[in-house]
Amino acid sequence: MRRSMRCTAKYTDRHRNSTAGSLNSATNRARHHPPDQRRRGNPMIKVLIVDDEPKLREGLRLLIPWEELGYTVVATASSGIEGLKQYQLFAPELIIADIRMPGMDGLRMLSELRQGGEECHVLILSGHADFEYAKQAITHRADGYLLKPVDEDELIDYLNKLRETIQNEALLKEQSGPDRDTLLYQLLQPGGSREAADEAAVLLGVAGRETEVVLIELKRPLKKEEERQEREERARQALQRRWSDPERGLFFVYPPYLGLLLTEPLQDQEARAALWGELERIMLKENLEFFAAAGGAVSGAGLSVRSCAAARELLGVRFFGAKGELLSGDSSSWPLPSVHPGEASLRDEEHRLLLAVESGSAGTIEDTVTSLLGRLAADKQEERTVKDQLMRIVSGISARLESAYPESRPMIEENQPALSQAYTADYLSEFRERLIAYLERVAEGLTAGRGDELKRILDLIQRRYSENLKLGTLADMFNYNSAYLGKMFKNYTGEHFNTYLDKVRIENAKQFLAQGMKVYEVAERVGYVNPDYFNAKFRKYVGMSPTAYRKEC
Repeated sequence: MRRSMRCTAKYTDRHRNSTAGSLNSATNRARHHPPDQRRRGNPMIKVLIVDDEPKLREGLRLLIPWEELGYTVVATASSGIEGLKQYQLFAPELIIADIRMPGMDGLRMLSELRQGGEECHVLILSGHADFEYAKQAITHRADGYLLKPVDEDELIDYLNKLRETIQNEALLKEQSGPDRDTLLYQLLQPGGSREAADEAAVLLGVAGRETEVVLIELKRPLKKEEERQEREERARQALQRRWSDPERGLFFVYPPYLGLLLTEPLQDQEARAALWGELERIMLKENLEFFAAAGGAVSGAGLSVRSCAAARELLGVRFFGAKGELLSGDSSSWPLPSVHPGEASLRDEEHRLLLAVESGSAGTIEDTVTSLLGRLAADKQEERTVKDQLMRIVSGISARLESAYPESRPMIEENQPALSQAYTADYLSEFRERLIAYLERVAEGLTAGRGDELKRILDLIQRRYSENLKLGTLADMFNYNSAYLGKMFKNYTGEHFNTYLDKVRIENAKQFLAQGMKVYEVAERVGYVNPDYFNAKFRKYVGMSPTAYRKEC
Protein backbone atom coordinates (compact mmCIF):
# COMPACT_ATOMS: atom_id res chain seq x y z
CA MET A 1 0.00 0.00 0.00
CA ARG A 2 1.36 3.41 -0.95
CA ARG A 3 1.81 5.92 1.85
CA SER A 4 0.56 9.52 1.83
CA MET A 5 1.80 12.40 3.93
CA ARG A 6 -0.72 13.81 6.42
CA CYS A 7 1.28 16.51 8.13
CA THR A 8 0.91 18.03 11.55
CA ALA A 9 2.51 21.09 13.13
CA LYS A 10 3.24 19.49 16.53
CA TYR A 11 5.67 16.66 16.99
CA THR A 12 6.15 14.90 20.31
CA ASP A 13 9.10 12.56 20.77
CA ARG A 14 6.77 9.62 20.52
CA HIS A 15 5.28 10.93 17.31
CA ARG A 16 8.73 11.60 15.87
CA ASN A 17 9.76 8.00 16.58
CA SER A 18 6.58 6.75 14.98
CA THR A 19 7.09 8.95 11.94
CA ALA A 20 10.70 7.83 11.62
CA GLY A 21 9.57 4.23 11.57
CA SER A 22 6.99 4.91 8.89
CA LEU A 23 9.71 6.47 6.70
CA ASN A 24 12.24 3.66 7.02
CA SER A 25 11.64 2.19 3.60
CA ALA A 26 11.75 5.60 1.88
CA THR A 27 14.96 6.54 3.69
CA ASN A 28 16.52 3.17 2.89
CA ARG A 29 15.77 3.72 -0.77
CA ALA A 30 17.63 7.03 -0.59
CA ARG A 31 20.60 5.31 1.05
CA HIS A 32 20.66 2.45 -1.43
CA HIS A 33 20.84 4.97 -4.23
CA PRO A 34 23.27 7.52 -2.79
CA PRO A 35 23.08 10.92 -4.50
CA ASP A 36 25.85 12.12 -6.74
CA GLN A 37 26.64 14.85 -4.20
CA ARG A 38 28.45 12.32 -2.06
CA ARG A 39 30.53 10.91 -4.88
CA ARG A 40 31.33 14.20 -6.59
CA GLY A 41 31.39 16.54 -3.63
CA ASN A 42 28.69 18.70 -5.24
CA PRO A 43 26.80 21.18 -3.06
CA MET A 44 23.33 20.37 -1.84
CA ILE A 45 20.47 21.29 -4.17
CA LYS A 46 18.50 24.20 -2.68
CA VAL A 47 14.75 23.74 -2.25
CA LEU A 48 11.97 26.29 -1.62
CA ILE A 49 8.58 25.05 -0.33
CA VAL A 50 5.57 27.31 -1.06
CA ASP A 51 2.18 26.41 0.46
CA ASP A 52 -0.40 28.36 2.44
CA GLU A 53 -0.97 25.45 4.87
CA PRO A 54 1.56 25.64 7.74
CA LYS A 55 1.10 21.96 8.60
CA LEU A 56 1.92 20.86 5.08
CA ARG A 57 4.95 23.13 4.84
CA GLU A 58 6.37 21.77 8.08
CA GLY A 59 5.48 18.22 7.13
CA LEU A 60 7.34 18.43 3.84
CA ARG A 61 10.32 20.06 5.52
CA LEU A 62 10.58 17.57 8.39
CA LEU A 63 9.37 14.23 7.05
CA ILE A 64 11.34 13.94 3.81
CA PRO A 65 15.03 12.89 4.26
CA TRP A 66 16.27 15.82 2.21
CA GLU A 67 19.96 15.59 3.01
CA GLU A 68 19.98 11.85 2.38
CA LEU A 69 18.64 12.67 -1.08
CA GLY A 70 21.15 15.47 -1.74
CA TYR A 71 18.81 18.42 -1.09
CA THR A 72 18.47 21.14 1.53
CA VAL A 73 15.36 23.21 2.26
CA VAL A 74 16.60 26.82 2.33
CA ALA A 75 13.23 28.57 2.84
CA THR A 76 9.46 28.21 2.99
CA ALA A 77 6.71 30.64 1.95
CA SER A 78 2.96 30.89 2.46
CA SER A 79 1.99 32.56 -0.84
CA GLY A 80 3.18 33.06 -4.39
CA ILE A 81 4.18 36.66 -3.68
CA GLU A 82 6.27 35.61 -0.69
CA GLY A 83 7.66 32.73 -2.76
CA LEU A 84 8.98 35.15 -5.40
CA LYS A 85 10.71 37.19 -2.70
CA GLN A 86 12.33 34.08 -1.21
CA TYR A 87 13.40 32.97 -4.67
CA GLN A 88 15.24 36.27 -5.19
CA LEU A 89 16.98 35.83 -1.85
CA PHE A 90 18.02 32.17 -2.09
CA ALA A 91 17.91 31.29 -5.84
CA PRO A 92 16.80 27.66 -5.23
CA GLU A 93 17.18 25.10 -7.96
CA LEU A 94 13.88 23.40 -7.04
CA ILE A 95 10.52 24.86 -5.95
CA ILE A 96 7.69 22.74 -4.56
CA ALA A 97 4.51 24.83 -4.73
CA ASP A 98 0.80 24.45 -4.12
CA ILE A 99 -1.61 25.53 -6.86
CA ARG A 100 -4.34 27.06 -4.70
CA MET A 101 -3.05 29.91 -2.51
CA PRO A 102 -4.54 33.32 -1.66
CA GLY A 103 -3.12 36.40 -3.35
CA MET A 104 -0.95 34.71 -5.96
CA ASP A 105 -1.34 31.01 -6.67
CA GLY A 106 1.37 28.56 -7.66
CA LEU A 107 0.70 28.71 -11.39
CA ARG A 108 0.82 32.51 -11.42
CA MET A 109 4.07 32.43 -9.45
CA LEU A 110 5.51 29.93 -11.94
CA SER A 111 4.36 32.14 -14.83
CA GLU A 112 6.10 35.16 -13.27
CA LEU A 113 9.31 33.18 -12.90
CA ARG A 114 9.25 31.98 -16.50
CA GLN A 115 8.53 35.48 -17.79
CA GLY A 116 11.57 36.61 -15.84
CA GLY A 117 13.70 34.05 -17.63
CA GLU A 118 14.16 31.80 -14.58
CA GLU A 119 14.93 28.16 -15.40
CA CYS A 120 14.46 26.62 -11.94
CA HIS A 121 12.72 23.26 -11.60
CA VAL A 122 9.20 23.15 -10.15
CA LEU A 123 6.95 20.45 -8.68
CA ILE A 124 3.29 21.45 -8.44
CA LEU A 125 1.02 20.21 -5.62
CA SER A 126 -2.75 20.27 -5.72
CA GLY A 127 -5.72 18.86 -3.86
CA HIS A 128 -7.71 18.85 -7.10
CA ALA A 129 -7.56 15.91 -9.48
CA ASP A 130 -8.26 18.17 -12.44
CA PHE A 131 -6.38 17.72 -15.68
CA GLU A 132 -6.80 21.42 -16.51
CA TYR A 133 -4.39 22.28 -13.70
CA ALA A 134 -1.92 19.71 -14.99
CA LYS A 135 -2.11 21.15 -18.50
CA GLN A 136 -1.43 24.67 -17.21
CA ALA A 137 1.48 23.41 -15.13
CA ILE A 138 2.95 21.69 -18.20
CA THR A 139 2.55 24.91 -20.22
CA HIS A 140 4.75 26.68 -17.67
CA ARG A 141 7.34 23.89 -17.83
CA ALA A 142 6.63 22.27 -14.47
CA ASP A 143 8.62 19.09 -13.82
CA GLY A 144 5.83 17.23 -12.09
CA TYR A 145 2.30 17.35 -10.71
CA LEU A 146 1.43 15.64 -7.42
CA LEU A 147 -1.94 15.34 -5.71
CA LYS A 148 -2.46 16.05 -2.01
CA PRO A 149 -2.03 14.35 0.38
CA VAL A 150 1.47 13.89 -0.99
CA ASP A 151 2.61 10.32 -1.56
CA GLU A 152 6.12 10.13 -0.05
CA ASP A 153 7.41 7.45 -2.42
CA GLU A 154 6.19 9.36 -5.46
CA LEU A 155 7.84 12.59 -4.25
CA ILE A 156 11.12 10.79 -3.53
CA ASP A 157 11.03 9.27 -7.03
CA TYR A 158 10.74 12.77 -8.47
CA LEU A 159 13.57 14.03 -6.27
CA ASN A 160 15.89 11.20 -7.36
CA LYS A 161 15.21 11.86 -11.05
CA LEU A 162 15.51 15.65 -10.73
CA ARG A 163 18.77 15.43 -8.79
CA GLU A 164 20.65 14.00 -11.75
CA THR A 165 19.11 16.53 -14.15
CA ILE A 166 19.98 19.49 -11.91
CA GLN A 167 23.54 18.25 -11.35
CA ASN A 168 24.11 17.80 -15.10
CA GLU A 169 22.85 21.33 -15.76
CA ALA A 170 25.21 22.71 -13.12
CA LEU A 171 28.11 20.77 -14.61
CA LEU A 172 27.42 22.08 -18.12
CA LYS A 173 27.18 25.64 -16.83
CA GLU A 174 30.44 25.24 -14.95
CA GLN A 175 32.20 23.95 -18.07
CA SER A 176 30.86 26.69 -20.33
CA GLY A 177 31.49 29.50 -17.84
CA PRO A 178 28.95 32.01 -16.57
CA ASP A 179 26.36 33.25 -19.08
CA ARG A 180 25.50 36.91 -19.58
CA ASP A 181 22.45 36.76 -17.32
CA THR A 182 24.54 35.36 -14.49
CA LEU A 183 27.16 38.06 -14.93
CA LEU A 184 24.53 40.80 -14.99
CA TYR A 185 23.01 39.33 -11.85
CA GLN A 186 26.42 39.45 -10.14
CA LEU A 187 26.82 43.05 -11.27
CA LEU A 188 23.44 44.22 -9.96
CA GLN A 189 22.77 42.00 -6.95
CA PRO A 190 22.58 44.02 -3.68
CA GLY A 191 25.05 42.82 -1.08
CA GLY A 192 27.42 41.28 -3.60
CA SER A 193 31.15 41.87 -3.42
CA ARG A 194 32.74 44.72 -5.36
CA GLU A 195 35.40 42.31 -6.64
CA ALA A 196 32.76 39.99 -8.14
CA ALA A 197 30.98 42.99 -9.71
CA ASP A 198 34.21 44.30 -11.24
CA GLU A 199 35.04 40.83 -12.61
CA ALA A 200 31.53 40.54 -14.11
CA ALA A 201 31.95 43.98 -15.71
CA VAL A 202 35.17 42.82 -17.39
CA LEU A 203 33.55 39.64 -18.74
CA LEU A 204 30.55 41.65 -20.01
CA GLY A 205 32.81 44.10 -21.81
CA VAL A 206 31.63 47.15 -19.86
CA ALA A 207 34.53 47.58 -17.42
CA GLY A 208 35.69 51.13 -16.81
CA ARG A 209 32.64 52.66 -18.48
CA GLU A 210 30.07 55.02 -17.06
CA THR A 211 26.80 53.15 -16.76
CA GLU A 212 23.17 53.80 -15.87
CA VAL A 213 20.43 51.29 -15.04
CA VAL A 214 16.89 51.67 -16.33
CA LEU A 215 14.21 49.42 -14.80
CA ILE A 216 10.92 48.71 -16.58
CA GLU A 217 7.82 47.57 -14.71
CA LEU A 218 4.97 46.12 -16.76
CA LYS A 219 1.50 46.99 -15.59
CA ARG A 220 -0.30 43.70 -15.06
CA PRO A 221 -4.09 43.97 -14.53
CA LEU A 222 -5.74 41.65 -12.03
CA LYS A 223 -7.63 39.95 -14.83
CA LYS A 224 -4.90 38.42 -16.93
CA GLU A 225 -5.61 37.95 -20.63
CA GLU A 226 -4.76 34.56 -22.12
CA GLU A 227 -2.42 35.96 -24.78
CA ARG A 228 -0.76 38.48 -22.47
CA GLN A 229 2.17 36.22 -21.67
CA GLU A 230 2.95 35.89 -25.38
CA ARG A 231 2.81 39.66 -25.87
CA GLU A 232 5.10 40.24 -22.91
CA GLU A 233 7.55 37.68 -24.28
CA ARG A 234 7.60 39.41 -27.68
CA ALA A 235 8.27 42.75 -25.98
CA ARG A 236 11.09 41.17 -23.96
CA GLN A 237 12.65 39.77 -27.12
CA ALA A 238 12.38 43.16 -28.84
CA LEU A 239 14.16 44.82 -25.91
CA GLN A 240 16.84 42.15 -25.97
CA ARG A 241 17.46 42.63 -29.68
CA ARG A 242 17.66 46.40 -29.28
CA TRP A 243 20.03 46.35 -26.30
CA SER A 244 22.49 43.52 -26.88
CA ASP A 245 25.69 45.47 -27.55
CA PRO A 246 28.06 46.49 -24.72
CA GLU A 247 28.80 49.65 -26.72
CA ARG A 248 25.22 50.85 -26.22
CA GLY A 249 23.70 48.76 -23.47
CA LEU A 250 22.60 45.31 -22.35
CA PHE A 251 19.12 44.00 -21.63
CA PHE A 252 18.53 41.92 -18.51
CA VAL A 253 15.72 40.47 -16.42
CA TYR A 254 15.54 41.49 -12.76
CA PRO A 255 12.26 40.03 -11.43
CA PRO A 256 9.75 41.58 -11.29
CA TYR A 257 11.42 44.11 -13.61
CA LEU A 258 12.94 44.17 -17.05
CA GLY A 259 16.11 46.22 -17.23
CA LEU A 260 18.69 47.98 -19.36
CA LEU A 261 22.34 48.48 -18.41
CA LEU A 262 23.16 51.56 -20.46
CA THR A 263 26.80 52.20 -21.32
CA GLU A 264 25.78 55.58 -22.71
CA PRO A 265 24.11 57.22 -19.68
CA LEU A 266 21.23 59.62 -20.26
CA GLN A 267 22.76 63.09 -20.13
CA ASP A 268 19.66 65.30 -20.15
CA GLN A 269 15.87 65.44 -20.40
CA GLU A 270 16.03 65.18 -24.16
CA ALA A 271 17.91 61.86 -23.93
CA ARG A 272 15.45 60.56 -21.33
CA ALA A 273 12.50 61.55 -23.51
CA ALA A 274 14.08 59.79 -26.50
CA LEU A 275 14.55 56.57 -24.52
CA TRP A 276 11.00 56.73 -23.19
CA GLY A 277 9.72 57.11 -26.76
CA GLU A 278 11.73 54.09 -27.84
CA LEU A 279 10.36 51.97 -24.99
CA GLU A 280 6.84 53.22 -25.65
CA ARG A 281 6.95 52.16 -29.31
CA ILE A 282 7.99 48.63 -28.31
CA MET A 283 5.32 48.31 -25.59
CA LEU A 284 2.47 49.92 -27.52
CA LYS A 285 3.06 47.51 -30.38
CA GLU A 286 2.14 44.73 -27.93
CA ASN A 287 -0.60 46.79 -26.24
CA LEU A 288 1.28 46.81 -22.94
CA GLU A 289 1.33 49.56 -20.33
CA PHE A 290 4.51 50.14 -18.37
CA PHE A 291 6.46 52.35 -15.96
CA ALA A 292 10.18 53.01 -16.19
CA ALA A 293 12.82 54.71 -14.07
CA ALA A 294 16.47 55.65 -14.61
CA GLY A 295 18.76 55.28 -11.61
CA GLY A 296 21.33 57.88 -12.65
CA ALA A 297 24.85 57.52 -14.03
CA VAL A 298 27.64 55.91 -11.96
CA SER A 299 31.36 56.23 -12.63
CA GLY A 300 32.07 52.54 -13.21
CA ALA A 301 30.15 49.40 -14.15
CA GLY A 302 31.10 47.87 -10.80
CA LEU A 303 28.89 50.52 -9.15
CA SER A 304 25.85 49.73 -11.31
CA VAL A 305 24.14 48.18 -8.29
CA ARG A 306 23.71 51.72 -6.90
CA SER A 307 21.98 52.92 -10.05
CA CYS A 308 19.78 49.82 -9.99
CA ALA A 309 18.76 50.46 -6.37
CA ALA A 310 17.97 54.11 -7.16
CA ALA A 311 15.76 53.12 -10.11
CA ARG A 312 13.94 50.61 -7.89
CA GLU A 313 13.28 53.32 -5.28
CA LEU A 314 11.88 55.66 -7.93
CA LEU A 315 9.46 53.01 -9.14
CA GLY A 316 8.34 52.62 -5.54
CA VAL A 317 7.10 56.25 -5.54
CA ARG A 318 6.07 56.44 -9.20
CA PHE A 319 2.55 57.54 -8.13
CA PHE A 320 4.01 61.02 -7.51
CA GLY A 321 5.86 61.22 -10.81
CA ALA A 322 4.76 62.63 -14.14
CA LYS A 323 2.70 60.38 -16.38
CA GLY A 324 4.25 59.39 -19.69
CA GLU A 325 7.83 60.14 -18.66
CA LEU A 326 10.93 58.24 -17.62
CA LEU A 327 11.24 58.74 -13.87
CA SER A 328 14.60 60.11 -12.80
CA GLY A 329 16.42 62.31 -10.32
CA ASP A 330 15.63 62.82 -6.65
CA SER A 331 11.96 62.04 -5.96
CA SER A 332 11.91 64.51 -3.06
CA SER A 333 12.44 67.32 -5.58
CA TRP A 334 9.69 66.20 -7.97
CA PRO A 335 7.05 68.92 -8.38
CA LEU A 336 3.62 67.63 -7.45
CA PRO A 337 1.68 67.73 -10.73
CA SER A 338 -1.15 70.27 -10.66
CA VAL A 339 -1.62 70.21 -6.87
CA HIS A 340 -0.81 72.73 -4.18
CA PRO A 341 -1.34 72.69 -0.41
CA GLY A 342 -4.07 75.02 0.87
CA GLU A 343 -3.89 77.30 3.87
CA ALA A 344 -7.25 76.41 5.45
CA SER A 345 -7.62 73.57 7.94
CA LEU A 346 -8.41 70.10 6.64
CA ARG A 347 -11.89 70.30 8.18
CA ASP A 348 -12.58 73.64 6.47
CA GLU A 349 -11.37 72.19 3.16
CA GLU A 350 -13.78 69.25 3.52
CA HIS A 351 -16.65 71.61 4.28
CA ARG A 352 -15.75 73.81 1.32
CA LEU A 353 -15.74 70.78 -0.98
CA LEU A 354 -19.17 69.69 0.28
CA LEU A 355 -20.62 73.14 -0.40
CA ALA A 356 -18.95 73.24 -3.82
CA VAL A 357 -20.60 69.97 -4.88
CA GLU A 358 -23.92 70.98 -3.37
CA SER A 359 -23.93 74.35 -5.11
CA GLY A 360 -22.62 72.97 -8.41
CA SER A 361 -19.45 75.07 -8.47
CA ALA A 362 -17.08 73.21 -10.80
CA GLY A 363 -14.27 75.72 -10.30
CA THR A 364 -14.35 75.37 -6.52
CA ILE A 365 -14.50 71.56 -6.77
CA GLU A 366 -11.31 71.56 -8.84
CA ASP A 367 -9.53 74.06 -6.60
CA THR A 368 -10.46 72.24 -3.38
CA VAL A 369 -9.53 68.75 -4.61
CA THR A 370 -6.25 70.23 -5.82
CA SER A 371 -5.64 71.82 -2.42
CA LEU A 372 -6.54 68.66 -0.48
CA LEU A 373 -4.23 66.52 -2.62
CA GLY A 374 -1.44 69.03 -2.18
CA ARG A 375 -1.85 68.82 1.59
CA LEU A 376 -1.95 65.00 1.69
CA ALA A 377 0.87 64.46 -0.81
CA ALA A 378 3.21 67.22 0.35
CA ASP A 379 5.55 64.82 2.14
CA LYS A 380 5.07 62.04 -0.46
CA GLN A 381 3.43 59.52 1.83
CA GLU A 382 2.64 56.08 0.44
CA GLU A 383 0.29 56.04 -2.54
CA ARG A 384 -2.28 54.01 -0.62
CA THR A 385 -2.25 56.47 2.31
CA VAL A 386 -2.94 59.46 0.05
CA LYS A 387 -5.68 57.62 -1.83
CA ASP A 388 -7.36 56.26 1.31
CA GLN A 389 -7.46 59.64 3.03
CA LEU A 390 -8.97 61.51 0.10
CA MET A 391 -11.37 58.68 -0.73
CA ARG A 392 -12.57 58.81 2.88
CA ILE A 393 -13.30 62.53 2.48
CA VAL A 394 -15.11 62.08 -0.84
CA SER A 395 -17.09 59.06 0.37
CA GLY A 396 -18.11 61.02 3.47
CA ILE A 397 -19.33 63.89 1.30
CA SER A 398 -21.32 61.46 -0.86
CA ALA A 399 -22.96 59.99 2.25
CA ARG A 400 -23.89 63.46 3.58
CA LEU A 401 -25.40 64.41 0.24
CA GLU A 402 -27.48 61.24 0.14
CA SER A 403 -28.76 62.06 3.62
CA ALA A 404 -29.62 65.68 2.74
CA TYR A 405 -31.06 64.81 -0.69
CA PRO A 406 -32.64 61.31 -0.45
CA GLU A 407 -33.94 61.64 -4.00
CA SER A 408 -30.33 61.87 -5.24
CA ARG A 409 -29.33 58.43 -3.96
CA PRO A 410 -29.87 56.58 -7.30
CA MET A 411 -27.82 59.22 -9.13
CA ILE A 412 -24.94 59.02 -6.63
CA GLU A 413 -24.99 55.21 -6.69
CA GLU A 414 -24.95 55.28 -10.49
CA ASN A 415 -21.68 57.26 -10.36
CA GLN A 416 -20.00 55.01 -7.78
CA PRO A 417 -18.09 52.98 -10.44
CA ALA A 418 -16.35 56.22 -11.47
CA LEU A 419 -15.23 56.71 -7.86
CA SER A 420 -13.88 53.16 -7.73
CA GLN A 421 -12.09 53.78 -11.02
CA ALA A 422 -10.39 56.81 -9.47
CA TYR A 423 -8.77 54.56 -6.87
CA THR A 424 -7.03 52.51 -9.58
CA ALA A 425 -5.19 55.56 -10.98
CA ASP A 426 -1.46 54.98 -11.47
CA TYR A 427 -0.44 58.62 -11.02
CA LEU A 428 -1.42 61.45 -8.70
CA SER A 429 -2.45 63.60 -11.66
CA GLU A 430 -4.80 60.84 -12.91
CA PHE A 431 -6.23 60.37 -9.42
CA ARG A 432 -6.96 64.11 -9.20
CA GLU A 433 -8.63 64.25 -12.63
CA ARG A 434 -10.86 61.24 -11.94
CA LEU A 435 -11.99 62.51 -8.53
CA ILE A 436 -12.84 65.93 -9.96
CA ALA A 437 -14.81 64.31 -12.81
CA TYR A 438 -16.78 62.18 -10.32
CA LEU A 439 -17.63 65.13 -8.07
CA GLU A 440 -18.61 67.34 -11.01
CA ARG A 441 -21.01 64.65 -12.29
CA VAL A 442 -22.59 64.39 -8.84
CA ALA A 443 -22.83 68.21 -8.65
CA GLU A 444 -24.56 68.37 -12.04
CA GLY A 445 -27.07 65.76 -10.92
CA LEU A 446 -27.80 67.62 -7.69
CA THR A 447 -28.26 71.09 -9.18
CA ALA A 448 -30.26 70.07 -12.24
CA GLY A 449 -33.66 71.81 -12.10
CA ARG A 450 -32.90 73.69 -8.85
CA GLY A 451 -33.23 77.15 -10.34
CA ASP A 452 -30.79 80.04 -10.53
CA GLU A 453 -27.84 80.69 -8.26
CA LEU A 454 -29.74 82.70 -5.61
CA LYS A 455 -32.32 79.94 -5.24
CA ARG A 456 -29.50 77.45 -4.79
CA ILE A 457 -27.94 79.67 -2.11
CA LEU A 458 -31.25 79.81 -0.23
CA ASP A 459 -31.55 76.05 -0.52
CA LEU A 460 -28.04 75.68 0.89
CA ILE A 461 -28.90 77.88 3.87
CA GLN A 462 -32.01 75.84 4.64
CA ARG A 463 -30.00 72.61 4.59
CA ARG A 464 -26.68 73.80 6.05
CA TYR A 465 -27.77 76.52 8.51
CA SER A 466 -25.96 74.73 11.36
CA GLU A 467 -22.60 74.92 9.57
CA ASN A 468 -20.09 77.73 9.18
CA LEU A 469 -21.73 79.44 6.20
CA LYS A 470 -20.16 82.70 5.06
CA LEU A 471 -21.14 85.08 2.29
CA GLY A 472 -17.52 85.26 1.13
CA THR A 473 -17.32 81.47 0.74
CA LEU A 474 -20.51 81.39 -1.34
CA ALA A 475 -19.30 84.32 -3.42
CA ASP A 476 -16.13 82.35 -4.29
CA MET A 477 -18.20 79.32 -5.23
CA PHE A 478 -20.34 81.24 -7.68
CA ASN A 479 -17.49 83.44 -8.88
CA TYR A 480 -18.98 86.69 -7.53
CA ASN A 481 -17.53 89.67 -5.73
CA SER A 482 -18.64 89.32 -2.11
CA ALA A 483 -20.13 92.83 -1.88
CA TYR A 484 -22.01 92.38 -5.14
CA LEU A 485 -23.47 89.04 -4.07
CA GLY A 486 -24.54 90.66 -0.79
CA LYS A 487 -26.51 93.32 -2.66
CA MET A 488 -28.11 90.69 -4.94
CA PHE A 489 -29.09 88.66 -1.88
CA LYS A 490 -30.62 91.70 -0.13
CA ASN A 491 -32.63 92.64 -3.21
CA TYR A 492 -33.87 89.06 -3.62
CA THR A 493 -34.78 88.29 0.01
CA GLY A 494 -35.23 91.70 1.59
CA GLU A 495 -32.68 90.68 4.26
CA HIS A 496 -28.93 90.90 4.64
CA PHE A 497 -27.21 87.52 4.38
CA ASN A 498 -26.29 87.23 8.09
CA THR A 499 -29.76 88.35 9.21
CA TYR A 500 -31.42 85.80 6.94
CA LEU A 501 -29.12 83.06 8.25
CA ASP A 502 -29.84 84.02 11.87
CA LYS A 503 -33.58 83.89 11.29
CA VAL A 504 -33.37 80.43 9.71
CA ARG A 505 -31.33 79.22 12.68
CA ILE A 506 -33.74 80.70 15.25
CA GLU A 507 -36.78 79.16 13.54
CA ASN A 508 -35.14 75.73 13.72
CA ALA A 509 -34.07 76.41 17.32
CA LYS A 510 -37.72 77.00 18.27
CA GLN A 511 -38.61 73.55 16.97
CA PHE A 512 -35.81 71.87 18.95
CA LEU A 513 -36.79 73.73 22.16
CA ALA A 514 -40.38 72.61 21.69
CA GLN A 515 -39.07 69.03 21.65
CA GLY A 516 -37.57 69.57 25.12
CA MET A 517 -33.92 69.86 24.20
CA LYS A 518 -31.62 71.76 26.56
CA VAL A 519 -30.62 75.30 25.60
CA TYR A 520 -26.89 74.60 25.16
CA GLU A 521 -27.72 71.55 23.01
CA VAL A 522 -29.99 73.63 20.79
CA ALA A 523 -27.36 76.36 20.46
CA GLU A 524 -24.82 73.87 19.18
CA ARG A 525 -27.40 72.13 17.01
CA VAL A 526 -28.23 75.29 15.05
CA GLY A 527 -24.68 76.55 14.63
CA TYR A 528 -23.92 78.81 17.61
CA VAL A 529 -20.76 77.82 19.47
CA ASN A 530 -21.41 80.23 22.38
CA PRO A 531 -24.71 79.60 24.27
CA ASP A 532 -24.76 83.22 25.54
CA TYR A 533 -24.52 84.51 21.98
CA PHE A 534 -27.38 82.19 21.01
CA ASN A 535 -29.42 83.47 23.97
CA ALA A 536 -28.93 87.08 22.83
CA LYS A 537 -29.89 86.26 19.21
CA PHE A 538 -32.98 84.36 20.36
CA ARG A 539 -34.17 87.28 22.55
CA LYS A 540 -33.61 89.66 19.60
CA TYR A 541 -35.82 87.72 17.17
CA VAL A 542 -38.34 86.05 19.53
CA GLY A 543 -38.63 88.57 22.36
CA MET A 544 -37.92 86.11 25.16
CA SER A 545 -35.16 83.80 26.36
CA PRO A 546 -34.85 80.25 25.02
CA THR A 547 -35.65 78.91 28.52
CA ALA A 548 -38.85 80.92 28.75
CA TYR A 549 -39.87 79.84 25.25
CA ARG A 550 -39.38 76.16 26.13
CA LYS A 551 -41.58 76.54 29.24
CA GLU A 552 -44.39 78.00 27.16
CA CYS A 553 -44.31 75.15 24.65
